[in-house]
Amino acid sequence: MNEIATHISAAGISQSLARAELERANELYDEFAQHYWPIIGSANQMAYIAMDEAVEAMQEAGIFRHQVKQSAQRAIAEYEKYEKLCTKHFKDYQDDRFYLWQDLIGRAAVKMEPDIQKLYFAIKSKIDRYKVRNASALAKIQTAMALVSLANLLFDEMSAKFQRQTPVRIAEYFKAGRITACESHWRLVGYLTGRQVLADIDLSTDPQCQLAVQVILTRYQAADFLNDAAKEALELNPDVERKYSKE
Repeated sequence: MNEIATHISAAGISQSLARAELERANELYDEFAQHYWPIIGSANQMAYIAMDEAVEAMQEAGIFRHQVKQSAQRAIAEYEKYEKLCTKHFKDYQDDRFYLWQDLIGRAAVKMEPDIQKLYFAIKSKIDRYKVRNASALAKIQTAMALVSLANLLFDEMSAKFQRQTPVRIAEYFKAGRITACESHWRLVGYLTGRQVLADIDLSTDPQCQLAVQVILTRYQAADFLNDAAKEALELNPDVERKYSKE
């Protein structure tokens, strides 16, 4: 009995429906995985890149110290826990696809970079109006916050979509991909660095910031974006492409 079958049994689904439900749940599990690895993987990685860039900006601004430093390091450590679990999964179950996955999310990050830059400049433009110190570092921090939140939003939306199709909580098998603790620690970074200078600045209602976030979200929801990244990743991994094209 696999994990999903055990879950169905524990859920108390009648024997007459169990087999059909198991088949459907297994289909949805596979479909969820096909969406999860590229979408959540690339969204989480881009959040991590943004946090890393924000740390560098804070160091340059002289504000990477005390509780800010501690919280930022904890947020990044939480992402690294997730990354290690991903690596273990591929090494244990899909070793031949590990570098394909790495290249896929890497190509996705490159493709998304212009839109992330637009988000950063929208945030910085809003902060600049208030003529506060360390505007560049603060904008980097808030950009990272937006991307971490967006990654978790994508996970929640994907989970809700699949949950409507089966009583089996499929997302439970992928819950490490929701970087909840990472978001909590980074929110504290945002609070500690912006509690005085950003107290009167509401980025969430700024039209340009809203538009920049929506553009990124829409790109993730468009099939072409990840399909193009996947094609480029396959070109970098011809052995994998040949192997699975024969199956």
